[in-house]
Amino acid sequence: MKPTKLKEHLASVHPQHASDSLEVFQIKKARFEKAASYKVAYRIARSKKPHTIGESLIKPCALEMVELVCGLEQRKKIEAIPLSNDTINSRISDMSTNILEQVIRELDSTPFPFSMQLDEKLNSSSFKLICL
Repeated sequence: MKPTKLKEHLASVHPQHASDSLEVFQIKKARFEKAASYKVAYRIARSKKPHTIGESLIKPCALEMVELVCGLEQRKKIEAIPLSNDTINSRISDMSTNILEQVIRELDSTPFPFSMQLDEKLNSSSFKLICL
């Protein structure tokens, strides 16, 4: 969108954000890119595919689809989403840590006293397992 039309749109449709600085919008953009990266990492983990599939297959396909349907300008937005092997690996690790924290928090908040031992082990394929 052209800058003049963008300002006009912002003032008429989103007046509560008209006084926001550029930095606020850049932070929001970075947050959306990170969320998109987490969603792709979740899909990769659920499908049990190698982490490199994000960079080698998913991102190129998404770029081609967006370019054909939406144009080059939208393609640049998709290019900013990090899908490297290391990024996907860290996103999956973050999600698994978060799930473990949620389970522990939920168990701590139960009204009934009980004891449970959780143990995290690696199997022969170096996958983490939580044992009760």
